[in-house]
Amino acid sequence: MHYFIAVIGTFSLVTAIIPLIKILALRVGLVDVPNARKVHQKPMPFVGGIAMACGVLTLSWFLPVPPDFRTGIMRGGLAMLAVGLADDFLKSRGKDLSAAPKFAGQIVAALLLLSAGIRVEFLSNPFAGGMIHLADWQSLAVTVLWVVGVANIINFMDGLDGLACGIVTIAALTMAGVSLFMGDYGMFLMSLVLAAVTAAFLRFNFNPASMFMGDGGAYFLGFVLAAVSIEGAFKSATLVGLAVPVLVLGLPIADTVYNVVRRVRNGQPFYVADRGHTHHRLLNAGYNQRQVVLVMYIISACFSLTALLVMFAGRF
Repeated sequence: MHYFIAVIGTFSLVTAIIPLIKILALRVGLVDVPNARKVHQKPMPFVGGIAMACGVLTLSWFLPVPPDFRTGIMRGGLAMLAVGLADDFLKSRGKDLSAAPKFAGQIVAALLLLSAGIRVEFLSNPFAGGMIHLADWQSLAVTVLWVVGVANIINFMDGLDGLACGIVTIAALTMAGVSLFMGDYGMFLMSLVLAAVTAAFLRFNFNPASMFMGDGGAYFLGFVLAAVSIEGAFKSATLVGLAVPVLVLGLPIADTVYNVVRRVRNGQPFYVADRGHTHHRLLNAGYNQRQVVLVMYIISACFSLTALLVMFAGRF
């Protein structure tokens, strides 16, 4: 019954909400206006994050999810969504939310998750074996860095129709497999909810998209994915506690690291978006949007399969 609620209930709720959110966005002018850096050619409503947040946060109340986790994603998730929506609103008016308030808001969202007791308490030591138990300040720093980092790398990948949404779907399904193998029923269900949310939105977001998730959606999805990995895989007392979450997000992490290094070397602010991401380079090489997205899905799936292999190898 819980599987049915997590998948069918979430998918149906998000599918029903999205057209209503789209109408509202068009009426108030909350649309992503094309520019030289962006690929789309006409203004697009970009409030898909609201529908996805409604799906995740609503269904979490109907599933056997740990109360602390539910509280953490409710408080922190809404805060992260609000930061993204503020940026989306300003972008629809031709402006941008500056980096300082943006990162400050993301840190607050991460701290709200941490205040509910969801934190990275130890890391596996890949060199000497055993576990590295973190002091309180180390736990706080690692948790905030992971949550803010994942939220931003998902946002960085949101450059083509369906790209970020599909990658999160693959990552969520992988985390569902990891959680099931670890016997963590609550995180298994939450991973299914996240996968169902993104699958529902992908119907409207795959090329040619009729709606974008916006920064609000990307930040929110990254936040929930980070929270699930902290409550799930990071609690494993083996190497997989460190390796699996990193491998599951291997493609966006690698792309983000490359672009941060490239921008710093070129004297650019590392957080300013440009057309240097992998998907932009593939477009410049002559591939169309669908081809690029499908190639990156395959690469992301390969990273996820590697993560599952690492997990199985670490248990036998």
